[in-house]
Amino acid sequence: MNINKTILLVAVSFSFLVNIPRFIFSFVEIEDKGMLNLFEVSLGDTVFRTAMLFAFCYLVLKYNLQWVQIFNVRYRIVASITGVITIFFAWMGLFELINTYIYSIYEYSINPKINRFIYVFFVIMLLVLSRAIKLNRQTKIDAIEKEQLTKQNAQNELNALKNQVNPHFLFNSLNTLSLLVREDQKAAGKFINKLSFLYRYILQSKDQDMLTVKEELKFLESYIYLIKERYRDNFKVNIHINRTLLQRKIPALTLQLLMENVVKHNEISNDRPLYVDVFDENDHLVVKNKLQRRTGPVESTHTGLSNLNGRFKLHMDKELKISKDNAHFIVKIPVA
Repeated sequence: MNINKTILLVAVSFSFLVNIPRFIFSFVEIEDKGMLNLFEVSLGDTVFRTAMLFAFCYLVLKYNLQWVQIFNVRYRIVASITGVITIFFAWMGLFELINTYIYSIYEYSINPKINRFIYVFFVIMLLVLSRAIKLNRQTKIDAIEKEQLTKQNAQNELNALKNQVNPHFLFNSLNTLSLLVREDQKAAGKFINKLSFLYRYILQSKDQDMLTVKEELKFLESYIYLIKERYRDNFKVNIHINRTLLQRKIPALTLQLLMENVVKHNEISNDRPLYVDVFDENDHLVVKNKLQRRTGPVESTHTGLSNLNGRFKLHMDKELKISKDNAHFIVKIPVA
């Protein structure tokens, strides 16, 4: 809620709640004279009391929550207490001045001692309430800043991913291209087209967080083509996606990053060809590969899937479903 609305609401609530009984007794005839002496009130006196208490509460809250901000952080608590005490004594002087005039018009007026006690009580209440409101606001501000920082970090990670492809992939692709140029110039030309499409896609998607499944599959097919030129028939990918999902969206480069993860962590050879299935299941895309871990060291930061999952939580408020058994590694991708 806006701070000005909060101040107004609290001031109205305090002033009316305290004076509701007086409003009631202003309109009720009491036969018991003892009760009448206890609640000696008039409508004019009650309206005056309510208006003055409202203005006092509003002024104290306004000072504590907004005007005190002009002081240095180190002195704000002292400035808050000093300011409220000053407001209290100034208000009491003004109140008694106006009350003298009110008393000359209406039969009943306000007992000064009771009135001062009420205002001292409200000074304490307002100081405590101001502190509580400040702490609540600061907690919300901290939470918002933390969320913005999390989003910014996730966005930075995404930009980093978009601005580079695994350097080993590029190195291997250039080696493959070098062989093709010598052996099959037609195949080399197609390879160059696929490689240029891959980098053009990365540049074009730089400012887009979400892309359609159709666009991602087209990019994935080019990426797979480049990998197959290196591994030939030892690397096979079967893609079966329902047409109804093609216009749905997922975070950019999701499928490429998952396929890169598969190639990076699994052995691919004549003796152990690698098979990957990409299909849909219950409103999810699924990337499922045969699990055959590389025996040698794998250069990895172990944050690829974690960062990708963070992007899904950021942009879709959903998470990847990752599972594995002795035979397969499976990642289920929610679609928007």
